[in-house]
Amino acid sequence: GFNALLKIVEEPPPHVKFVFATTEVQKILPTILSRCQRFDLKRIPAEMLAAHFRKVADAEGVETDAEALALIARAAEGSVRDGLSILDQAIALAGVGAVTADAVRDMLGLADRGRTAALLGAILEADAAAAMAEVDAAHAAGVASLALIGGLMDMVHC
Repeated sequence: GFNALLKIVEEPPPHVKFVFATTEVQKILPTILSRCQRFDLKRIPAEMLAAHFRKVADAEGVETDAEALALIARAAEGSVRDGLSILDQAIALAGVGAVTADAVRDMLGLADRGRTAALLGAILEADAAAAMAEVDAAHAAGVASLALIGGLMDMVHC
């Protein structure tokens, strides 16, 4: 498939413009990349995403709390499209009610900050039994392991 793409990129018809977009640049052959003008898009900060999601929710007449929008923005990892998809799911889950942080946490399988803080405290105190108890409690509550680790990383990141 890449050989056919290379042929088209090298000798495009005069009336054709190609826009080649991917999130996995490393999979594209260097011979093709060398013939493209490349624009690497940056991730959008979580604060800016949360403000955008607030505008979307207000325009849709959906009641949301700030913490829920912040959770959605962090889960989107800099992507407006992914964040809007998560917001849409949260709105559908809420039905006629408000989109709350607890509902978003449950939907995304995230640990609440209290649980994450307790785990971090146990780790910092070198209390392995308490740390394992917190991990077990998070697992029993349906929190994804990677989400728990991500929460820990968010707490210690400066």
